[in-house]
Amino acid sequence: MILRIGNYLNSKTPKIPTNKLSVYLIKSEFKEHIDILKDIEKLNVTKIDGVGTFYHTRSNTSPPSWLDFFDGTLSCSKELLTATSKGILLTSVDLDSGKTGVFAIPFGYGRTFLLPGVWEERFGLKVVLNSIDPENLRKIDKKNLLYIPKVTSEQLSKPGVTADFGIDFDQDIIRSITGNSKEEFLGNNITGKDAISFSTKVNIWSIKDILKACYKKFESNDYKENFGWIDQILDIRDPNVLKRLNKKLIKNLVNKKFDKTWMAVPELINWPEIKGFGYKKNSRDLYEDISLTGFLNSLSEEKRINLNIETLKKKRVYSFSTKNDMPIHVWNAFKCIYSEQQDNNNSYLLSNGNWYELEKSFVKEVNHEYKEALREDYAFNLPAYNHKNENDYNEKVSMEIPEFCCMDNKIITHGGGKSKIEFCDLFTNDKKIFHVKKYAGSTVLSHLFAQGAISGELFIRDPEFRIKVNTNLSSSHKFDNANEKPIASEYQIIFAIISSSASDLELPFFSKVSFRNVKYLLEAFGFKVALQKVMVEGNGNLNLNQ
Repeated sequence: MILRIGNYLNSKTPKIPTNKLSVYLIKSEFKEHIDILKDIEKLNVTKIDGVGTFYHTRSNTSPPSWLDFFDGTLSCSKELLTATSKGILLTSVDLDSGKTGVFAIPFGYGRTFLLPGVWEERFGLKVVLNSIDPENLRKIDKKNLLYIPKVTSEQLSKPGVTADFGIDFDQDIIRSITGNSKEEFLGNNITGKDAISFSTKVNIWSIKDILKACYKKFESNDYKENFGWIDQILDIRDPNVLKRLNKKLIKNLVNKKFDKTWMAVPELINWPEIKGFGYKKNSRDLYEDISLTGFLNSLSEEKRINLNIETLKKKRVYSFSTKNDMPIHVWNAFKCIYSEQQDNNNSYLLSNGNWYELEKSFVKEVNHEYKEALREDYAFNLPAYNHKNENDYNEKVSMEIPEFCCMDNKIITHGGGKSKIEFCDLFTNDKKIFHVKKYAGSTVLSHLFAQGAISGELFIRDPEFRIKVNTNLSSSHKFDNANEKPIASEYQIIFAIISSSASDLELPFFSKVSFRNVKYLLEAFGFKVALQKVMVEGNGNLNLNQ
């Protein structure tokens, strides 16, 4: 079927109604409709002369699933039918840049016709950021990367600004934004994610002008004035980019290039409960920690040679209990791998099973501050680690070196919710506050830094907390007057990371970001803040059963 624009122009022009649309921009490498839509040969086609092509399937009516609840008691059940419609319009638009842009406008469930990876992931978001009033935001969907990645949706009862949403600019990925448009052609409220959604006076004959205007907004960088931070961390969902990054990861593993790729426990665990780690459910060969070398050696020769992402996602990593030798935790190996990769001049990292793109200046700034905090002249060097667990290490250090008092496992119950807080792991009589942790993934280390921030803030602000701390200190380390507010600049808070790596201490990028944020907070109170590596004597992955 072909509809011609001339028929419309020759008729009396009707009043254009308000229509709600969602618009996707197709990536420039996909020009042919067969490369954009799934099973295109099975779709019904209507060509609209001068506009584009509409693809659809026949709508079928069927009883709604919720009728089962009534168990046949409704006499009107035959009158209750639902219809699922699917349609999508593909249209090509001549752009001012001399290029041609292909846009997809789905109707009903028509989005499901699109093949994965054919649309620009942030098209709608960028159009909205360039079209929205920054003081009239309504809703933000965000993904926070602190600890365990968490997706939240926040909506205000009245228009507000980004500060009203409590956004962590260094650790929140903005997935979509809704607000009031400054652009008349987009109507009032607009939402941007992969697609842009808007309600305005538009129909088939005026759509191309709006699409052309949307593309101009997409190419604009005006949003950086108010929303520049939004580009610091991007969630990668393009299957083509993911395929390239996974291929680079596999190549590194096969060639044993581990300088920017390693393995770590991905979540908080109670180390004293852990006898060791293994790569089989009934493993008799346990290791002090997980590592790429140990994991790859656990694979058959065939799987090592033909290593792929599916193998990494299927293979499991186990922690085993000191009580009964049974597994306590189980993770897929892919989730335990951290990797940094360069692709097409862009920086990417794999963390907790997800790939992210990082803005270059953001990476440079975070890495610079991280290296500054690792300067050797910042802190007292702790002795090497060769102990059963962290608690054993902290106790032995305090026994062997009189300057130290062990505060590990001396839990303080404090606050309205009776929170359980650890002041620190080691405290020296020259006012150094050590928080000690075995190296692990972003979740574990970010939690460590957050604990240090809470403890430091309470120590300065709350005399009741200081009094409780004082009761746990040895007589040689007690405060002269716990009621008196301490001078923060006289204290140094040191995060000491136990690492078996022979190279300099290297943390996952998101842990560096967490550290930087905590460092800013503690320095605002007046503390000096530093990082320190604690060496492991011998091989950190010695087989425990040999």
